[in-house]
Amino acid sequence: MTRGFITIATGNEKYYRLAQNLLLSYKLFCEHPMPFAIMCDRENDITAQFDQVVLLEHPLNAFWDKFELLVRAPYDETIFIDADCLAYADLNAYWDYFATADDFTGCGTNYPIDSEKGLFQDGKVGEYNGRVHWKPDICGGLYFIRRGKICDALYQECQHICQHYEEYPWPDYCAPHADETVLCLAMAVHGLHAMDADPANYGHPWEATEMEHDIFTGKCTYATEWHPKVSQGRLVHFGTRYCAKPPYLFEVEKMNLMLRRQLRPSREPLPLPLWERLLYQYKLRYAYLCFIDLSQRAFAKIKRLLGKQSD
Repeated sequence: MTRGFITIATGNEKYYRLAQNLLLSYKLFCEHPMPFAIMCDRENDITAQFDQVVLLEHPLNAFWDKFELLVRAPYDETIFIDADCLAYADLNAYWDYFATADDFTGCGTNYPIDSEKGLFQDGKVGEYNGRVHWKPDICGGLYFIRRGKICDALYQECQHICQHYEEYPWPDYCAPHADETVLCLAMAVHGLHAMDADPANYGHPWEATEMEHDIFTGKCTYATEWHPKVSQGRLVHFGTRYCAKPPYLFEVEKMNLMLRRQLRPSREPLPLPLWERLLYQYKLRYAYLCFIDLSQRAFAKIKRLLGKQSD
């Protein structure tokens, strides 16, 4: 049986760079890396760093392309991770987490069919009314896929739901489209369950009430309104918008510095020259990135205000 990881990058070059950063962070924290594939719409210098390339000849969009994983994942068992993530621990631990998983699943909750929570509502899903008896609710950044007939059938179901997507009243926060909504309904149709979420699996900056991460040391702590502080998270799912912000950019710069100097994460101070310690361990570079970000946002706001006045 083959096992490995996969991520997706299509379109803009920035998504390929995100995928590369995920791959490098995985290898930085993993002493025994497993195969890591990329699903993409072209080959380039970045895809050459992956163990396997799965080409999409006609990519649709960032939402629907994920369904191709169900039938094109290159391993018997595959773990998908969104490209806008960085590892802060050995992600091979995910295999233990998914050891008892259904043939397809993600991290989340299984709500009763009559619950007001979840990504679809009983009695409001057209032809599926009466055919679904619980509501899986999963996060789209981490999926487990076991190749076979169930995933083949799930793929066909997802295609059918997509064709009728506008007919169902999905939650407003899933607008305009979301792969999770489609997958959760299709999972319920085929008797699949979400894995009970482990908060240590990943943290989201936009959900966290507090968060600290340092790729130099592997420190990754966060808390949200619905779970207590995680003392050691495995992954930070930054989200594409946050990947343009100083916290992500600073972590990537630190990671690349470690790779250039052939250093690994350590709880002890890294052996860096004085000027690099000032820039990175004492965060002078981070302060500069924050200044640039603040200046750009202030300039954009002034520009918008001037534009309104001219109207």
